[in-house]
Amino acid sequence: MGASLPNPDLDSQGGQQKKDPTTAGTEERSRSRLLHPSNPIPEMILAVLFTNTDGNILVERFHGVPAEERLHWRSFLVKLGADNLKGTKNEELLVASHKSVFVVYTILGDVCIYVVGKDEYDELALAELIFVITSSVKDVCGKPPTERLFLDHYGKICLCLDEIIWKGMLENTDKDRIRRLIRLKAPTDA
Repeated sequence: MGASLPNPDLDSQGGQQKKDPTTAGTEERSRSRLLHPSNPIPEMILAVLFTNTDGNILVERFHGVPAEERLHWRSFLVKLGADNLKGTKNEELLVASHKSVFVVYTILGDVCIYVVGKDEYDELALAELIFVITSSVKDVCGKPPTERLFLDHYGKICLCLDEIIWKGMLENTDKDRIRRLIRLKAPTDA
């Protein structure tokens, strides 16, 4: 018979090791799992985030991102926008990436929009996505929105997001189709 491999859960005498419950699950959380290529998260749109120009979150949607990592992503995206969106024109696209995670972001009126994707949702796919989102927001609001106008149309904007992205996948890109689909639903049904 071959030699057996050591079991990391057993001590040197073959007894069960005691695990400290206060530190269980906290190892290696200093960096986001999303940035590691071995992460099992499927190819998808990981996040869509809307903030005002002060960095306050107006709308956020996460897909496949563990709850404990969402705060990291919120603060990272807001800092990214604060550092880079000052002085940019409406709908001018900015791109950031790390390994296989891509971020495309822009400003529209008084609202900053961020989309985060992985693998097949690279910067080109996210640029198409952000174009559809900005077109839909302008369509709902009638113009590039102020924060107040955005919040006045919050329900319809959320419906648009639901029609554009479904379970982290790009669903609809046709502005006319999205407009027809959101007319079929009341904003309170979202």
